[in-house]
Amino acid sequence: MKQLAPEEKHLTSLTFLTKTKTMKQLIRLTTLFCACAALAVTVMAGPESLPSGKEMKQVAPAPPECDFTWTGFYAGINGGYGWGNADTHFNPLPDAATFGDLAPQTLNPDPSGFIGGGQIGYNFQLNKWLVLGVETDFQGSDIEGSRRRSGFLDFGGDIANDNPDVFLEAHERMQWFGTARGRIGFAPLCRLMIYATGGLAYGNVDYSANTNFDNGFTYPVSFTRTNLGWTVGGGLEYAIGHHWSVKAEYLYYDLGNEGKTRNQLDFGVPEGPPFFVHYNFENTGNIVRGGLNFKF
Repeated sequence: MKQLAPEEKHLTSLTFLTKTKTMKQLIRLTTLFCACAALAVTVMAGPESLPSGKEMKQVAPAPPECDFTWTGFYAGINGGYGWGNADTHFNPLPDAATFGDLAPQTLNPDPSGFIGGGQIGYNFQLNKWLVLGVETDFQGSDIEGSRRRSGFLDFGGDIANDNPDVFLEAHERMQWFGTARGRIGFAPLCRLMIYATGGLAYGNVDYSANTNFDNGFTYPVSFTRTNLGWTVGGGLEYAIGHHWSVKAEYLYYDLGNEGKTRNQLDFGVPEGPPFFVHYNFENTGNIVRGGLNFKF
């Protein structure tokens, strides 16, 4: 092997050192470049690229669950307004031709007035949307109406008498009213329920009517009945707290018809056949009301 001179050995060592320093600088520059590139990519990619546990992404909070349930017993008060149909039919007997002075005809007292009372019930919420319940209520009533017609028609279609004291008269008044109903509700919002309802209805009603000929002959009737019928309707109820709720409700009711036959009175003295007047009273109506409930 060839032996290098001392000068050559020194030159070779310098060359090697120079190359080594150059490579180290190159490695450092490459490392710095890669680090800068990685940082740039991280910044451009956004917070999602950060390691787990260091994410900066903001997530919208989940909506709170409903903190109210309709399940439970409740009691409350209500008040509102009612108006109805109390058509009263006047039918001469034994028939219009025999009676002569009275043709079949109808008066329309159309009662109306205020109601107010209370209710109790129970609801059971099956799931987020469906609510089933039962309710009974009772209230006093001032639903009343009267109608009077002078100069009514006879069998021939003419005015029987133009004397104002010759008249037909009808009156109807509901003194109290109650229901026992089922309810089925839908809760589109946490504290709001929309419901349909229906069931039994009952009421105490005063009826009266008269056919007066102003010649001593009259056919008056007056009586009171507690009638059983049906009702259907719907409403909205909103919970204003965990115990209190307010409601608005509509009901249609039908308490059926009542009939009464009166024989002729001659100056207050009853007479027998052949002359009678049969009265038929209808009793249907509508109620709108508001209410306040307390759930136990």
